[in-house]
Order: sequence, then C-alpha cells, then structure tokens
Amino acid sequence: MTPVSPLPGGFFTGVLFGPTALTTSTFSLPQNDLNWLNLSQERRDYFHHLAAGDSSRNGQEFFEDTVPQELHSHPDLVDKYLDGDADLGVSDKDWSHDVSRDNGGSDSADNGRFEDSSTNRSRGADNTTEQEVFEADVESDEDVRTLLESANDVAEASSWAFVAEGAASVGEFALDAFAPLVGGGVAAKAVYDHFEEPKDKWGWGSLAGGLTAAVLCTPPGQLCVAGYVGYRVLKRGSNLVKKHFPAS
Repeated sequence: MTPVSPLPGGFFTGVLFGPTALTTSTFSLPQNDLNWLNLSQERRDYFHHLAAGDSSRNGQEFFEDTVPQELHSHPDLVDKYLDGDADLGVSDKDWSHDVSRDNGGSDSADNGRFEDSSTNRSRGADNTTEQEVFEADVESDEDVRTLLESANDVAEASSWAFVAEGAASVGEFALDAFAPLVGGGVAAKAVYDHFEEPKDKWGWGSLAGGLTAAVLCTPPGQLCVAGYVGYRVLKRGSNLVKKHFPAS
C-alpha cells in the first residue's frame, strides 16, 4: 500500500510500507501525467468514456492523441476547445468518426477527430469525406490559435495593470524606508562581488551599502529613486504600446 499526496510543482510525497520499515519518499511526475491530472475529474471521465471502445488506449492516451498538443498543459483551454467559447468564436465539439459506426467504423482514436458538433450531427450515419476531414482540421487549428492568443491577451492585460499600478506607486516607493534598504543592499552586493579578498569584500561592501542607504534617505536620493523606478515603469509600458500599436 502506497498512499500518495500531491505537492506544488508536480511533486508527490508517498509513504511506503515495507516488511520491516516505514519510509517517506518524494518523486516527480512526467509532464504528460501532470497535464492529465490537471484536467477536471469530469473531463477525465469523458476521455475514459471515449477510450472504452479503443482497445489500444486508455483515457489519458486518448486525450493525448486527439487534443492538440499545444493545449495539453492548459486545462482551461482544453475545456474551451471542447465545450466552445461563443465570445471567441470557438465552436463546441463532438467526437466525429471518419468511418461511421453504422458503416463498421471503430471507436479508435485513429478513426476520428473532434469536430464542430452541428456539422458532425448533421452528417448522420454517413462517413466523413476527405474534404470534411480537411475542413475540420483547419477549423481545429484556427480554434487552437484563437485560444492561445486569448490566453496571451489575458497575460498582457495583467502587464498593463502592473504598469498602471506601478505608475501610481512610484512616489510611495521612493519615500518609503524600504527604498534605502533595497538600494543599500544592491550597492553592497555589487561592491562585494567586485573584490576577491574576504576582508575587502566585507569592508568595502559594508561601506558602500551604508553610504548608499544614507544618500537615499535624503530628498535628492528619494527623487533619484522615483525617477529611476518611473523610468522602468514607463519603459515597460512603452514596450507594450509598441507591441500593440506598431508604427506604420
């Protein structure tokens, strides 16, 4: 018996019961197993159901062989890919057989693909034509591209929020006692790394850190901090502007 429990970062801890000893071990899972476990139980059950008629695959293998690989590590995008997202123009999908079951087709993952549900259901018992296979694959590629772009947009929206929040807090950081502490630490580390002898490292490093902290406590020092932090915030905002509004 080996009880296991998940830890952050894909690690699991387990208690191993042996004939004469009780040990605790930590091990990591392969990425494909993590991708599978990150799916909801309902979604895993769905793939187990699809794989029930596939003698060469279990549910996880059916998932890995039929859902575009780019989405495997994004369980939320897997859900949108299969269930659809009207706002993004992504259609909900059925499992579609190339050779229909009425015509002797198998339930193997090799005999189908995910396809727009309305298109699949309107076909009835007919086999999928080569043109329909091509169109389903093209639509799938477009849906994947749309979903990945939407995820990137969300990430960049967070960057815009960071810029806005940073711009509002520049002055607060400069006036806060934390700024001299950070600046002194950075200066001390830079000087410490410059020397080789321990006595020089600690002596000159401490001196540089103390002097930097003292300067940053003065009004001119605070002004310099505000200017530098403001520059970094504006630079990040500028990069976002250039990306989204390139010069013609």
